[in-house]
Amino acid sequence: MADRDNVHWHELFHEVVDTGLCTGCAACVMACPRDVLGYTDEYWPVQIGEGNAFDGCWIGDRGCDICTRACPRFRAWESDLDTELFGRRREPDEVYGIARSLLLCRATDEAVHEAGQDGGLVSVLLIWGLENNKIEAALTSQIVDKRGPFDSEPFLARTREDVLATAGSRYTYSANPLAMAEADDQRLRQIALVGMSCQASINGTLPAYGVNKYKNKLALTIGLLCSKTFTYDGQKEVLAEHGIAIADVIKINVKGRYMVWTRDGGYYEIPLKELHPHTREGCKKCPDFAAEHADISVGGIGADDAWTLTIVRTQRGEEWMSGVIDAGLIEARPAEDDEVAMKLLRNLSIKSRKRWPTDVLAGREAPGLLPIVDAG
Repeated sequence: MADRDNVHWHELFHEVVDTGLCTGCAACVMACPRDVLGYTDEYWPVQIGEGNAFDGCWIGDRGCDICTRACPRFRAWESDLDTELFGRRREPDEVYGIARSLLLCRATDEAVHEAGQDGGLVSVLLIWGLENNKIEAALTSQIVDKRGPFDSEPFLARTREDVLATAGSRYTYSANPLAMAEADDQRLRQIALVGMSCQASINGTLPAYGVNKYKNKLALTIGLLCSKTFTYDGQKEVLAEHGIAIADVIKINVKGRYMVWTRDGGYYEIPLKELHPHTREGCKKCPDFAAEHADISVGGIGADDAWTLTIVRTQRGEEWMSGVIDAGLIEARPAEDDEVAMKLLRNLSIKSRKRWPTDVLAGREAPGLLPIVDAG
């Protein structure tokens, strides 16, 4: 891990942000001990420290390298994080990462199931954690009305009501780690993180590279299977082309097509290819569909919309899953029961990995991902 020694914002900017490898996860902003990094509305980290150049940092010049240590896309991130979390690198056939078990899960409480996306597992885990004093809050997202419905921003959920109010998927981007600032202000010590694949990788960078302040705060990381997100304005434009006002939309899902439910009871399907031109820039080179470094990875890619595909990855994740299963809060069955889910998990993981560049970036070769077997 010596390739992260004696480097700071200058190297991070030129090797990750400037080359388009940055996903906008905001880990560097969250972890910066002097608050000299900020975050733009376009989902990029920027230098805001007075007297610093846009690609320089006088605190970094004095030896601070926290931003590079927190970043889940800097240099040899994949192999380092695998080794830290699992004690080994993945095998070539582990195309969606290292897993202890794969399950299909469904909340037994119908109110929780109805409020959540697919099987409602994320809501179950967070509520159980809050009610059993395993966490004090969760970094998640909430819908805001800055531009209209389905625009989202980071949110610190502290109650069952908060969890249910923020349940469900939005396909605009929210840098959930930024909600850690509020957790810090409230001096909370045990936090769960719910985030897309790129954000979930923070679960590995913090302990792997010794970002001690935050590695001791994250009590659980739930990663959302994620192929890409779309810009808010792009979604609004495509909906309008189909005669749908975004203000009338109450739910969106993506399962090979863009699925839309409206307030008047209407349901519409839009070909996903119409959304592709509106893919968020930070998603275009992201190689991680399966949230490979979360404690638990979840998504709704199966044949049955009522169940959550669940990948249990770490011992900590296994302990949390055992807790909610033993408490009777979820039903669980083997993921292999759903051939559609297993095939999509493999194929979408391979497809995402092919995005990672192999050319020379910023004067040095882009660190390669670990080799996998592409059977297709």
